[in-house]
Amino acid sequence: MRLSRFVSVFLVVIGVVMVGTAFAQSGEDPIVVIEVGDPLDQRTIDYVIAAIEGEVAHAYILKIDSPGVSSGDLTPLFSAVVNASAPVISWVGPNPAVAYGGSAYLVNQTDVRTAAPGASIGYLDPAVHKGYDDPPSVRPGDEPDRFAVIEDELVSTTRTVSPDDPTIYGFVDRLEPALGQLIISLDGETVVRGDMVFELSTASTQTIDGVDVPVATRSVKFVKAGLLDRFLRLGARPETAFLFLLFGIAFAVFEFYAAGGGLMAFVASLSFMLAGYGLSTLPIWWPAIAALVVGIGLLIWGFVQNRVDWRAVLGTLLLIIAGLTFSTTRPQYPPSWWMVVLSVAGSVTFMWYSMTTVVRGRFATPTVGRENLLGQRCLAVTELDPLGVVMVDGARWRATADRGVVITAGVPVEIVGVTGLLLEVDPIIAPNPR
Repeated sequence: MRLSRFVSVFLVVIGVVMVGTAFAQSGEDPIVVIEVGDPLDQRTIDYVIAAIEGEVAHAYILKIDSPGVSSGDLTPLFSAVVNASAPVISWVGPNPAVAYGGSAYLVNQTDVRTAAPGASIGYLDPAVHKGYDDPPSVRPGDEPDRFAVIEDELVSTTRTVSPDDPTIYGFVDRLEPALGQLIISLDGETVVRGDMVFELSTASTQTIDGVDVPVATRSVKFVKAGLLDRFLRLGARPETAFLFLLFGIAFAVFEFYAAGGGLMAFVASLSFMLAGYGLSTLPIWWPAIAALVVGIGLLIWGFVQNRVDWRAVLGTLLLIIAGLTFSTTRPQYPPSWWMVVLSVAGSVTFMWYSMTTVVRGRFATPTVGRENLLGQRCLAVTELDPLGVVMVDGARWRATADRGVVITAGVPVEIVGVTGLLLEVDPIIAPNPR
């Protein structure tokens, strides 16, 4: 009985394997669509290589909308495309998709090169912004000068493909407005790669209401990067890396002054993680980082003094300049000016209003009128040199020592002035000399 059951299970397994093999040999492999978007870096390059080498497909379609390659080595990717087990088709789309720099050269490496009307190709120099030498610009076996004329034209400019100008020699062979139309148009196409010949079968003709209509017959599988990769790539563009770095510093400063439960510290950590990914993959103009640090310092200095003066104005201007010059990716994908301005406006507003409100709530006393504070005596909690903290009626206040003296912790002081949320105090006993 046990032997018969074993034989039955074995036959079932063999039958499933044979059916699966027959299904695979029947030409029912799917069309695998691989998303290639945003600036490319090594993680994105590795993901595309893994998809091409790991997915069984009747054909691979690279759906490209990328303004360039920030960092990484494109040579293994080009090799994976050229040696793929099935034809590789590039489609720069949908409108207004772009393929600049190394992304344009990726288009050139594929077996069939297509684009949507309105797509833009160009800005070929540099192919890769940092990390590696330029990759090969043509497929192995192609003539080196096969598209030298158009390559020279597109080094520092772009061309938008349109029905009136449908091809860009070496980069775009024909226009396909939509991905579905591209898949149908591939039916019956023959791709020759060295000694290998591929004949694509992607559609059939069906009669609907007396009209012959081409219908896609292949299943389509979309491949996207993993969740972690997609999360990290939130900081892959210059403006988003700048935003996360700016917000990370602002949240860290907020946590320092508010001394809360750690929520802002957690948000700051996530922001620094995304900003760090951008800093590691993008070609950064490091003087912009210095301008950002100085700008933040000026804003915090003014905040501590509770004054909106030249420090606030200069700090804000430095932040805007830092955002607009954050990376050296022009002209392929410069930082978005409007996003930089919004990021700076949001951080400045947060620092000057949200933080002030929190500090007021943390350090305020039940009675905050100027007339009730002047003349009060309190105790220095920390050293005032000149800034520090004093205790007034059980509440902590930020204070500054008047006339430039140093007041040690534990010394009784008298409130002689109030500037916003900052108390000006004098020691009741003789202060320590500088």
